[in-house]
Amino acid sequence: MASSWTRLHQELGIPHGPLTYAHIEQAADEIDGERDDLDWKRDLPKKADPGEWNEFSKDVTAMANARGGLLIYGVRNDRKITGVDLNAVHTEHLFKWLRANTQPYVAGVDAYTLSSEDGRLSVLVVDVPASAMAPHFILGSTQREKEIRAFAVPFRYSDHTGWLAEHEIDRAYRDRFARHAAADQALERHLDRVREVVLTDGLPPVAWLIAVSRPSRPLPPLVPTTGRDQAREVLSSTLATAADLQGEFGVMQLMRDTISGAPQVGLRSWIEGNFFHPFKGARPRGRLMLVELHHDGTVVYAVDVSRRARQKDIISTVPPQDAYTPVETRAVQVGACEVVALSHEFRRARRIESSTDLAAVLVSVEKSPAPGLLFPGYAPVVENHGFLDVPATARCPKKILPVGSELPPAADRTALRGCAQSLASGLLNQFGLESIFP
Repeated sequence: MASSWTRLHQELGIPHGPLTYAHIEQAADEIDGERDDLDWKRDLPKKADPGEWNEFSKDVTAMANARGGLLIYGVRNDRKITGVDLNAVHTEHLFKWLRANTQPYVAGVDAYTLSSEDGRLSVLVVDVPASAMAPHFILGSTQREKEIRAFAVPFRYSDHTGWLAEHEIDRAYRDRFARHAAADQALERHLDRVREVVLTDGLPPVAWLIAVSRPSRPLPPLVPTTGRDQAREVLSSTLATAADLQGEFGVMQLMRDTISGAPQVGLRSWIEGNFFHPFKGARPRGRLMLVELHHDGTVVYAVDVSRRARQKDIISTVPPQDAYTPVETRAVQVGACEVVALSHEFRRARRIESSTDLAAVLVSVEKSPAPGLLFPGYAPVVENHGFLDVPATARCPKKILPVGSELPPAADRTALRGCAQSLASGLLNQFGLESIFP
């Protein structure tokens, strides 16, 4: 997917969105020289001669190892647009070379052509994202180099491409591990924070599904923050997407039954749900849901998945017998669909092109039912022909482990359902139950 925020957007002062040929013309006229994330190329990429590096793979890898950028073919170094022959543009060859000559593969690269209004001139734009998997190596081209798997690490410096030394490669690996650790820690911090918020009351025993999603690549710092209208549109579009993902589960729509469509301002975020109450006025009966849309692309989703089971007294809460915390399996599946839909729609609204990491967990206060007794655990409540019950063969764990999933860029309905299925299955499998979406 093409980036919607690039060096051209920044230097030309244009709003985030797809590039056009007019933007390329303006950039060629106004931007002096090249940058580490902008490289003008006169001629189209070509297959490497024997014994030479594949130049296209080297250029892409160098940018991916830095902060990403644009390769624009059909523009001379003096920024005069000479154009390319569209009949000679074979993007499938580009990706074939990239896959054959790099390790690990640089994911997320996009290649597309832009033409002038009269169709006389065209350029090829190759959009390279900053890679969370850097450093990427480019493999040698001679037969001997291929046999011994010789490699080097290109890197973009200012307006030219160089090669990393051994100590720089070591630092690049350390940076990769640090990025991954920081991403995991950010998810954990949000989970811990929301766990503390929702577990302020101890009775009745409530199980909460908490899920957090974050883009794997941070948003550029100059991207505008989310506006209230945009947050409202995200919430509205989420309802339709979630209903589509749920299929037969659509009879239960947790967000539609809870949110008001009027997000309130929060700390670098917008907050929705009936969790908080105003200074004056009645306290809401039951705190059922909390949704947060953070300006950095993070989504927080928390929902009570015990409500119907409590209302119908499926599990006795009178100690010391059967004082389990009920977990409605259908609500967990619906919640997984809703958080995936919410993450997807927020990512689209913010024009985030990277993959998204998700984490989910089930929590409660885990109180003992009576003095001297241990917390009995969580009991899964299933729905069968309109009735709620706890399967006799189900497990009742005392602790639910967090589960994770990944939403790929430009995910279609199949990928969205697969991500929701992964989250729901990871949680419900801990009860000895399968989660099969219709």
